[in-house]
Amino acid sequence: MNEKLHTATITIYNRDAVYKQVSELLHQFANQILLRVGYPVNERNVAIIFLILKMNTDELGSLTGKLGQINSVNVKASTLKA
Repeated sequence: MNEKLHTATITIYNRDAVYKQVSELLHQFANQILLRVGYPVNERNVAIIFLILKMNTDELGSLTGKLGQINSVNVKASTLKA
């Protein structure tokens, strides 16, 4: 399968409880992450992570599916058409 560029936005609503879990999962896909930008909102216990990924669609589905199974995590992904 061809690798494509994708973007993903991960919103973590209970940062203290699940941030480590999310980081460990992202570490498993570290070779395919081209950019990772995180923004913690400490006063609300929220974090937002923006990713640019280079992977095939099966790998993207695996990553987003695993993230989506974590309580208090919301993930949105899109594939670049260019």
